[in-house]
Amino acid sequence: MFWGLIIEPGKKYSQTVDSSFHISKATLDLSSANDEDITLLLDYEGQQEYILCHLNKSNKQECLDLNFQAGDSISLFSHGQASIHLSGYLLGDDDDDEMTLGDMMEEEEEDDDEEEDEDVDEEMDIKDLRASLVAKAVKRAQPEKSKDGKAQKKAKVEIEQEDDDDEDEAEEEEEPKQPSPKQLSKAQKKKEKKALKQQQSPKPAGAAPAQQPQVKKEGAPPAADKKTKAEAPKSPAKQTLPGGLVVEDLKVGSGPESKKGDMVAVYYCGKLAKNGKQFDQTNKGPGFKFKLGQGRVIKGWDLGVAGMKVGGKRKLTIPASLAYGAGGAPPQIPPHSTLVFDVELKALN
Repeated sequence: MFWGLIIEPGKKYSQTVDSSFHISKATLDLSSANDEDITLLLDYEGQQEYILCHLNKSNKQECLDLNFQAGDSISLFSHGQASIHLSGYLLGDDDDDEMTLGDMMEEEEEDDDEEEDEDVDEEMDIKDLRASLVAKAVKRAQPEKSKDGKAQKKAKVEIEQEDDDDEDEAEEEEEPKQPSPKQLSKAQKKKEKKALKQQQSPKPAGAAPAQQPQVKKEGAPPAADKKTKAEAPKSPAKQTLPGGLVVEDLKVGSGPESKKGDMVAVYYCGKLAKNGKQFDQTNKGPGFKFKLGQGRVIKGWDLGVAGMKVGGKRKLTIPASLAYGAGGAPPQIPPHSTLVFDVELKALN
């Protein structure tokens, strides 16, 4: 929403701010100007007077970047014989409860954990079933003993090589009697042949049957599944939140975590997404301060800064609906503009 004020010569405009606002530009009224310089000054919280800019006919306007929050005590006045027009915009007064970034990230992590558990359980069931089929196939393939204790005559069978085997010819070996192909599926026969090749070899007549391989009990989690659980994926550094806000953690801080109601201080750099043109920046002194989640800034900031830790850096890509909307903030921010902010959380209390 637009904000404006005309500073007339010899008058001082003092107030305690009710609604937070931003001053973007100071423009000299040429109709009342002479050849002298006109100086715009600020008295903030009863401190010393600050010079904001000097204006004259050759330099008739200056861009400003001033934010005043509710409760600030300020006075604006000028030295000179011409009027100065100040323009800017209100920072908003929307106190609706919004889900914080921390709450959204926690819900997404819970959904990811549930999906991962389902995938792991399904993989365990498949591996246990395969292990059981291999064990049964190997057991049925063992040679049967006759009444006098001697092994029955072995039949020659051709063992097919695996698809990824480098040999071109199949080996013919003496193997125990195979189950009928009609009793096993294609996948079962493949598993059976692989197990027989690895654990059995031709033996002299009268040799004792090969020892059965040890098979894990059904239900025991395979080692691969333990590794899967141990290496559960971390929360992604880049997320798209409801409303189209894109949050990317460039650096996770080590200090306290910000939450709704905290007074935070940040350094930031704002650019237009469509062409990368910088329109705003604060990177010196105590930083830009505001109360988080109270509507003192655009909604994209209230959502995007929540959950940051002191010392952390975050990139926020904010759609127009969570920034300045259809009206924009002329002249720096056109209507319907998507904005990109690099934000560093310096302090909170």
